Amino acid sequence: MYSEAFCKIYNEFGWNYFPRAFGEQLLEWLKQNQVTVRTSLDLACGTGILCEVLYEHGILSSGMDFSQGMIDIARKSNPNIPYDVADMILYRPQKRFDLVTCTGDALNHIIDLADVEKIFRNVYGYLNKGGYFIFDILNEKEVSTGAPIDLDFSDTVKARFEITQNEAGIVNLKTAVFENGVLQFEENITETVHDPEAVCSLLRKCGFRVVKCDKQLLDDAKVQGTTWFVIAVKD
Repeated sequence: MYSEAFCKIYNEFGWNYFPRAFGEQLLEWLKQNQVTVRTSLDLACGTGILCEVLYEHGILSSGMDFSQGMIDIARKSNPNIPYDVADMILYRPQKRFDLVTCTGDALNHIIDLADVEKIFRNVYGYLNKGGYFIFDILNEKEVSTGAPIDLDFSDTVKARFEITQNEAGIVNLKTAVFENGVLQFEENITETVHDPEAVCSLLRKCGFRVVKCDKQLLDDAKVQGTTWFVIAVKD
């Protein structure tokens, strides 16, 4: 679970750019493919940015996250959107949804593929027939180990990021934040890189039909990223 300090830094210093950009692309994908979504759930929703983007476009969105700190920020930002604090491996909401999302490489925080399979089976259970499960996972090339990266959030607040990967393929992102040169906090986030073929195989095993597994969500995107976007449907 992220610390309160990390949640605050995440929210205040621009780390919400990805869910907002993803939300805009997702809305375009839905439009291009004539997919109607009335209800949505964002797993590992963080501070709720993607939920807000969908809500602003008339979708009854909701979210869940393991971090109470993230959910507190999300609820404060938009109290009209329902949020749960839960473990997505075990999460089984009573409602069903037309769309379930899971972005920001959240599934890479699930180290064991057996647990990923549990998530897929649960999602299949609370998706409506014809509903879509859309998520992203890390590409091996996205895990760039090497020298620490320093970023200036302001004149007084600086951050240092360092990515390491051990022989077992476990990735650790170490984040240190300094204010006026004094260390404020340190956070270590552990992830792993999942084989996209193995992930798609698990989806099929759980009953999904895999529509897409590509480095871009939109076919006409000008820039290919280093994230795999996966689109699956419950027929």
